[in-house]
Order: sequence, then C-alpha cells, then structure tokens
Amino acid sequence: MRRDANKRRSRAVTLIIAAILLVFLGRMFYIQAIRSREAKQTALTSFSLAVEAPRGEIRDRNGELLVTNKQVRTVVLDFLRFPSGKQAKARNEILLALLRLFRAHNAAWNDSLPIRVTGEGKLRFISGRENEVSYLKSKAFLHLNPYATVDNCFSALVERYALEDYALTDARDIASVYYSMHKNGFNAGTPYTFAEDVSEQVVASLKERSDQYPGVDVRVEAKRSYLDGTLAPHIIGIVGAISPAEYEAKKDEGYARDDVIGKNGLEYTLESYLRGTPGEKIITTDADGNTTETYTELPRQGDTVVLTIDKGIQKAAQNALKKLILEQQMARNVTSGAVVVMDTRSNDVLAAASYPTFDLTTYQKTAAKLNADPAKPLWNRALRSTYSPGSTIKPAVAMAGLEEGVINKDTYITCYGKYRYYEDYQPGCTGIHGGQNVVLALYHSCNIFFYETARLLGIEKLNRYFTMFGLGEKTGVELTEAEGIVDSYLFRTSRGELWTPGLTIQAGIGHGDNQFTPIQLCTYVSTIANRGVRYKAHLVKSVLTSDFSKTVYQSEREILSQADFKEDNWDQVWQGMLLVGTRSYADFSDVPVNVAAKTGTTTVEKWMDGYKVDTYNGLILTFAPYEDPEIAIAVVIEGAGSGGSTAPVASEIMQYYFSTKTVAEPAPEEGTLLR
Repeated sequence: MRRDANKRRSRAVTLIIAAILLVFLGRMFYIQAIRSREAKQTALTSFSLAVEAPRGEIRDRNGELLVTNKQVRTVVLDFLRFPSGKQAKARNEILLALLRLFRAHNAAWNDSLPIRVTGEGKLRFISGRENEVSYLKSKAFLHLNPYATVDNCFSALVERYALEDYALTDARDIASVYYSMHKNGFNAGTPYTFAEDVSEQVVASLKERSDQYPGVDVRVEAKRSYLDGTLAPHIIGIVGAISPAEYEAKKDEGYARDDVIGKNGLEYTLESYLRGTPGEKIITTDADGNTTETYTELPRQGDTVVLTIDKGIQKAAQNALKKLILEQQMARNVTSGAVVVMDTRSNDVLAAASYPTFDLTTYQKTAAKLNADPAKPLWNRALRSTYSPGSTIKPAVAMAGLEEGVINKDTYITCYGKYRYYEDYQPGCTGIHGGQNVVLALYHSCNIFFYETARLLGIEKLNRYFTMFGLGEKTGVELTEAEGIVDSYLFRTSRGELWTPGLTIQAGIGHGDNQFTPIQLCTYVSTIANRGVRYKAHLVKSVLTSDFSKTVYQSEREILSQADFKEDNWDQVWQGMLLVGTRSYADFSDVPVNVAAKTGTTTVEKWMDGYKVDTYNGLILTFAPYEDPEIAIAVVIEGAGSGGSTAPVASEIMQYYFSTKTVAEPAPEEGTLLR
C-alpha cells in the first residue's frame, strides 16, 4: 500500500509539473507569437509624412496680387495600399486601367520617360532630353552602356516590369510611370504624384470605380496660380518638379523628391523665402484597416514677396514694346527688344519687359516649343542681353570732356560731315552741322564733336567716366544679369588684338566693342537725372510674413557711387537732352511734362536667308519731368532702324505714368501691405 501511495504522489507531482510547464509554454507562445505579431503590425502601419507648405505670394509694389496658389486635385499612388513589387501583374493592371481612364478623358498625366512611339510604331528617344536619356541608361536605373539604343532601353524596361504581354503603347506608358516612381523615390513616406490639376470628371470616374484602383488616391494640394501669366514672366520666373541633382543638393534642407522648386527668375532667387516650412503628420493604420492622421506640425505658408514692379507700368511697357515691334516687323524685320523703367529717386525697377515673351500659365505645356524657338522668348533681354549703346553714350562723353577741361560750354567744333584729324582714317557724321557747342552737339548727335572730344580725352579717362555711370558693371539687381563690356586696351589685347586711335574715337560715339545691358543703360540715364548719384537697382521692395504681420526683409536705397561734377556741366548735358526730348524727331508731345532724351542707332551684322546683312538697332534713353526727375526709361529694339523710331515706346509709358499720378499719402506702418 505504501508503494501505491508513493506512485500516486509521484504521478500527481508529475502532472502538476506538466501543467505548470504547459501554462509557461502557453504564455511564452502568446508573448513571442501573438503579442510580437501585434506589436510588429502596429509598428509597420505607423509612419510620418511630410505635408507640403503653400509657396508664398508675389505682389507688386502697391500690393496688387501677381502670383498666388490655387487648390487643385492631385492623383497620387499610396505606397502602403498599392500592390508591392512582387505583385507585378496586379500593379500593371491598375496602372493600365488608370492610364486608359486618363486617355478617355483626354487628361494629362506626369509622363517623363524620354522615349516616344512614332506613328509608324517605332521607338525613338525624345530630342532635347539627353540628360534624361543618360539617367535612363545610368547605373542609377537600367545600368546599360552609354551607347545603348532606344530598343535596348525599352527591352530592359519590359523585362524589369514584366510588360511582355502588353501592346507597345501600353507597355511604354506603364514603364513611364515606373520610371517616374523610381526617380521620385516612391516609398511609405513619399507618395507618387501621377497627375496634377485633375478635372472633376476624372475624379468622379475614379471615385465611381475606386475598387479598380487600389492604392490610387485623390488629394487637394496648392499649385501656383497667376492672375496674369503674361505679366513680367522673365522677372517672376517659373517653378517645377525638383530634379535629381537639385534634390541631392537640397535634401539636407528638408526637400523631398516630389517637391516643387523655383527654377529661374525671382521664384529661384527668393526660394528660401517663398518655399515655406513643410508640416508633418503621423498616419496610423490599425489591424482592422482603419486609418487615422495626426498632425505633429502644421505647414507654414512661405513669405509674401513685394516687388518694386508696378503692375500698371509693367503692362504699359509690355504693350508699347510689343505694339511697336509688331508694327515694324514686316518693314524692317524687327523681332525683339527690351525696355526698363526705373524710379530715379531709388533705382527701384518699375518695369522690365522683354519681347518676344511667354505666358507663365501655359509654360508647362509649351516649354519644349519655347525652348526650341529660335527667337528665344524665354531669354531675359532686359537684364542679360548686351548692346552697343551708339549715340546714347554721348551725354557721358560730354560730361567727361567738360569735367576734364578738354571742352567747355563755349567750345565750338565745326562739322563738315567728315572727321579729318587722321589722314588714313576719316569716319563720317550723319550730316553737315557746322559749328557745334556741347548742347547743340547733343541735340544734333554730331559725331564729329564727339570724335574730337574722345580723342582729346583718351580711352583711359573716357572709360573712367563710363564706369562712374555704371556702364560695364552689374547694377546689383536681385536676378542674374550680364556684366557688359567696356572696350579698352586690356580687353582688346586679351583677344590678341591691337588698340588703335580709331577705336578711341569710335568709343566716343558708342561704337566699337562697348556692350551694355538695357538695365545698365537705364541706371546710366537715371544717374544723369540724379546729377551723378548712382543707386543700386532693386526688383524686390520687401518680404513680409504670409499674414503681413512682420517685415522679414526691406530693401534700402543704396548709393553705389556719387560723382562730384560741376552743376554748370550738368546744365549743359541736361539742356542738350532737353532739346532732343522736346524739339527733335523723338516725339514726346503727348507727354504732359518736359522730357529729356538721347537716341542712338547701331549697326549689327546678322545672317538672313544665308546672307550676312547690316541691321540697325534703335535705342532711346529718357528721364522726366525735366525740372524734377522721377522716372527713367531705356528702350532697345533690335532692327528698329533708328533711335528715334523707338520713342513711341517711352512716350506711351510716360503717358501712363503721369496719367495715374496721385497726391502722395502718408507712409504706412511697418509690416502693412500697400493697397
């Protein structure tokens, strides 16, 4: 009996130990299998997402809105809900259905693959997109040789994305989506933008059959909106999707692969102000598929940029420039030009127009055509083209001669139509003017007077005065500008050329290799209007926070140089320019104030229809009112024929300016926006 009792006790202990082990093992299984799986699921379905901040607005000097943002519908692919890369067929079918939907509505999508299918069913690389073709072949994507053909590239795409069973056009378009997804770094934190500014009809179709498009979502985002896309497009500039190179340079500043960034103009220069601060939200999906979003940081809109540009003056300048060019286009083959308008009291740029031009509203659709246009409508002629100044240089030459004492107000030089100082070089004049003092020489634009003045000065002294007027130097404006050229002994020898006396006298009438931008020429005539005070040019008046509560940046009037010239000498130059503006063929009779002006004409050789022919650029520089200057204008029109023929442009701008003048109001408090 004792043995049986011992057996029973032993069996009971064994059962108790076994039970304890089972409980322990069960707990371990729960902790390691069930709980860890739940924890893992929770961790995988919670991630942060950057929230785009609207770009800052751009306004003119009076607070008139030029660039803002509009709410647009954007179709995106959500990484977490889109089939994974292992589900190639499911992915391809969703993309094909989405592409067919967009084709049915004739709607655009973000197609960036540099391969097209011709009407004959052939594959071709798209011309002008060599950089993208190089990326396509590179180690970063297809890992092909640089000499790989378009067929090699396409075959690699078909193999990579399992597109063998699709028609050529369908396979090409699906591959384009994958190409863009790869470039933009499609992942949980970076959705892929398939299309922007989508119509209500497309959105409705997507919503009606949403089960066909898993992972395809519609979001509302901010997009650049222009009240008038033709107004100052070269100044405002364009925005676009960030490139791979830009992303690498900017990623440490918080930029994402699908960000929009300023590409040129003030959108580029003022990117740090306009961009704004992205927000952040946490997206969590529970085991039942329910999604919640929690903002950890709200996005902050970019700052508001207030330009020195006056919307009305800019429009008047653009219209006057275009009108004159189109009127003269057939007669003289005139195709292009530029005009710059400044406030003489600060060198604030009130208008800067270039023609031919473009429309910011339609730029994305017309970019390829604009880039291929030989007339270069995207080129900012007002700031980046350089021109020989012709006779517009003569006020500076006159001032140099007067200040250096080689001439005075009583000096008379007789014009017989030809300069006879040199036996072997005797350039001519536009007429036979007889005896000319400095005032009459400016009025008649007598070459003989200025040949002799330049010879007496010598090129070193002459160029020193050109520099005092800001010629051949950057104006300091906030955009990229050309520096220009002051013709000189050093410049010529740098090109292996000799300096001759003839070049000195040609510099005296604005010929030779002197090359200046329209904005430099406007600074020059503004400096004349200010009697030697040269201000730094500005396109940006201020930068305010988006709610206008704080001034982030305020431009200040800045003197770059100040020439201490005699008042009597200024009087001589001004009187000559007044005669040009009131009694010459440069007609300003419709302007309600006295206008001072100087015209210029230069010869430029151009190739036309296979022949080299001489064309004549026309220039005019003006300031007004003569008694107390407020406004300075420089006009350059390529092929205009003469300087006088450009006067209507300056005249129309001045008519607008003086017709809108009102009594000045008290200055607003800091941080307020002018209305």
